[in-house]
Amino acid sequence: MLSRRALVKSGLVAGGYAFATAPNLLASIPSSFWDDPKSPSLTPFVSPLPLPPPPKDVRAFEDLDPECVKELGTLPTGVSRRTRFNFVVAEEAVVSMHPELPPTRVWRYRDVMAPRDNPYLAGPTFVSRMGEPRVVRMINRLPQSHTGFGRTTLTTHLHGGHVPAFSDGFPDEISDPHFDPVFAPPGHPIHKDRFDYCWLFQDVGWRHGEPCPEERPSTLWYHDHFLDFTGPNVYRGLAGFNLVYDDLDTGDEQDPSPKALRLPSGPYDIPLVLQDKLVAPDGQLLYLPGNFDGFLGDTHLVNGAVQPYLAVDARKYRFRVLNGANARMYQLFLTDASGDLHPFDIVATGGGLLSRTVRDQTTTFLSNATRREIIVDFSEYPPGTELYLEDRIVQDDGRGPDGKFMDLDLQPNGIKLMKFIVGQKVPDPSQVPDELRELPPIPASVIASAQRRTFEFERRNGSWVINDEQVDLERAVAQVPLDTPQVWRLVNKSGGWWHPVHVHLEMMRILSREDEPMGPLEGDGLAKTDTAVLGPNSEVEVFFNFRDYPGPWVFHCHIIEHEDHFMMARFDVG
Repeated sequence: MLSRRALVKSGLVAGGYAFATAPNLLASIPSSFWDDPKSPSLTPFVSPLPLPPPPKDVRAFEDLDPECVKELGTLPTGVSRRTRFNFVVAEEAVVSMHPELPPTRVWRYRDVMAPRDNPYLAGPTFVSRMGEPRVVRMINRLPQSHTGFGRTTLTTHLHGGHVPAFSDGFPDEISDPHFDPVFAPPGHPIHKDRFDYCWLFQDVGWRHGEPCPEERPSTLWYHDHFLDFTGPNVYRGLAGFNLVYDDLDTGDEQDPSPKALRLPSGPYDIPLVLQDKLVAPDGQLLYLPGNFDGFLGDTHLVNGAVQPYLAVDARKYRFRVLNGANARMYQLFLTDASGDLHPFDIVATGGGLLSRTVRDQTTTFLSNATRREIIVDFSEYPPGTELYLEDRIVQDDGRGPDGKFMDLDLQPNGIKLMKFIVGQKVPDPSQVPDELRELPPIPASVIASAQRRTFEFERRNGSWVINDEQVDLERAVAQVPLDTPQVWRLVNKSGGWWHPVHVHLEMMRILSREDEPMGPLEGDGLAKTDTAVLGPNSEVEVFFNFRDYPGPWVFHCHIIEHEDHFMMARFDVG
């Protein structure tokens, strides 16, 4: 069978595939639906917000992958009581996204210790701690043959994670007999059916024996990353959270340590993944695999439920908001029924805690794959108050939002993604201090001495390219020396298209933007990020230091259809 890459290059899908669904090949959908495909109209705020639990730890694997044994053996902790082990299966399952929809067949990650009939679309929410390595064995039990879109060979990326190359979820095998990151359903002629991921979470530069201030606990997420098929596989459900704590951000609002921040914790620390889908009348997901532009749906999910509600106590909450959509971006507001805006504080991005709390904000922007951690104090509202997380961005296609990076077109009444219903006041020992995690600016001498590179993102001959080239994982576009400062200039030359650029292995610092203001959560001394947003015709300079892990890595646009249609490049560190 020809790969989709071969089909694209041969011009056989220049007009795009027809919509695909699973598992019934559209047999139950009336032909009139295709005149103007729209999801069924559903009543909002009738389903409670799903909260996937963390996986249960299992005993150490006796047959642990040799690469994991090697990496764990170099750590101060080694394979010890501080190393945690989990067993996760990638599987096909049936879930309910809304009570007015028939059950939906999805792909997902599931903790093998959880029942097979558990209701969650999203994968288990890992709760990790710096200095406690974690080995996650993933086993592939997706159907060997399936109808509809997606591909059952997988490779899982811990987005924002600092891990060895073999555990990063490299998008495909390369011509190296010792480097095969892909795992497939049983019986595959080439690939094994499992993979042991070594997520180390080390808070010291253990390879050099020195403190490593660049390592920052943060809201991470994991998702499939298979070459050319990341979009459909993530869209079908292969994603989940990993929340990382340390001695400063301890996850305990009653921590007696004077160092602990005591941010809202436990049931008051809630991850929210935002996604959009297109749903057929029979409840199945629809997707256009040949869409080069970027997929947009018209049904809005939070944690896998359509426009859910959350009953909250009248106290402070910490919400970790992830844009897990394929191409949709979000401009989020906290509103009431009349559309009035309500304030919140911002304490973190995907790069971890800010250096200081950004107070009394009324909106925040999330491009694809980025995260925001906001604090909402519901104690200011009487019981029965209803508030909404609302998206007011104007975006009609995968090109991106209307407007510029810091001057977006907004609508006065947008999509209410979820509802909060305020209850009674309860004791609240949590705090939100002004100062969070120190982030010293990079010395000017270090920036001046950095190696400089330029990467241009544009559209050529019907596909997305970087420096005029489609992705070729057999060849690195850059050889990056280990532990050498880097300044990369990322340039968007594709007209009115947006490109949020994600670089694997290390967090970056935004140094400057050409001819446009910095974002409110950017700046060397405030925040780090793993994704730099390139608005239309924009360019940005970012700083890296690839400190320790050699090997092949990738960077790419995180509008996933752009990534799948070749806007990705390999770079090698070492």
